[in-house]
Amino acid sequence: MKRLILLLIVFCTQLVFSNSPTDITISESDNNIIISWSYSTSADMYYIYRSTYTYSGFVRINGTPATFYIDIGDCNEIMYYYYVTAETGVSNDFEWCDISAGDYTYGNPPQTLNIDYYYQIMKYQVTNQQYVDYLEEALNAGDITVTTSTVQGYYTGDEHWSAGNYEFLDLDDNNCRIDWTGSEFTIVSGYEDHPATDVTWFGSWAFAEHYGLSLPTEQEWEKAARENTGYTYPWGNTIDGSRANYYNSGDPFDNGTTPIGYYNGENHSGFQTTDSPSPFGVYDMAGNVWDWTNNFWSDTSPDRVIRGGSWLNGTSSMRTWGRNYNVPTFGGSHTGFRCIRP
Repeated sequence: MKRLILLLIVFCTQLVFSNSPTDITISESDNNIIISWSYSTSADMYYIYRSTYTYSGFVRINGTPATFYIDIGDCNEIMYYYYVTAETGVSNDFEWCDISAGDYTYGNPPQTLNIDYYYQIMKYQVTNQQYVDYLEEALNAGDITVTTSTVQGYYTGDEHWSAGNYEFLDLDDNNCRIDWTGSEFTIVSGYEDHPATDVTWFGSWAFAEHYGLSLPTEQEWEKAARENTGYTYPWGNTIDGSRANYYNSGDPFDNGTTPIGYYNGENHSGFQTTDSPSPFGVYDMAGNVWDWTNNFWSDTSPDRVIRGGSWLNGTSSMRTWGRNYNVPTFGGSHTGFRCIRP
């Protein structure tokens, strides 16, 4: 990934770019700052950061593939400083949902907390096909070793786990839909768009590192799941088999994974679903497979938090505030992951 930085300084309708891209315009409309720009090289995405200080305190406020941005309601007597990162080489294989800075509901009983920065989270859990794409790239780069039973790679270490080689993917599990032929990775036919399972926390971390991404904290995960609604489930306070994949929920894949985004309101071969995204548009935040997060279970525990429940659990595990954990070396048929980026 290549990142270029453009510095903007704005005071209502005054604008300066530090490295002089062309065709810069700025205007004010209904108390909004409207900034547009062009750049000599193409970019996949521009990310906008803002501060009231010249060289510090920048907070990411949004991202856009377009070469303009509207800062709503922020043209006033404050001096704002902006910078924009223009990124090329951003993967187009993942769909993202924008999570705005601000308050959100956390825990049970619910409390209002705040995440004061913008970020994006994957709209869907990482699929078998996406994980195989990563494995092929990692193998070619010499980052992993593979046998018929396991994929292993290097982890840099943390306060509970020393640096060294760990299992990334348990190929030996009967429910793993990824196989190794001795020369290439294959996927059981029909499971390409199902969430990748049997991936350990280390394997999830390695995927994220490979693409310049991160695993979400459980706070970032819960905000993406329920915003500031106080909902028990991402869509509301009741649940049934048309909304999520849980144990004996009645979907055509019982009991096992469903394709990502399956609960989108469509009728799938006679099975009618109800569109069930989170308030931010994120799917499968309840059921299908657990999501690994970046948190330890406690200050003294080496286990990592998982969120969201799975096809192997009842509805009590689907609750937005529910917490569970597993040892990061575990790779099971009911656990997967999704990533975030700033």
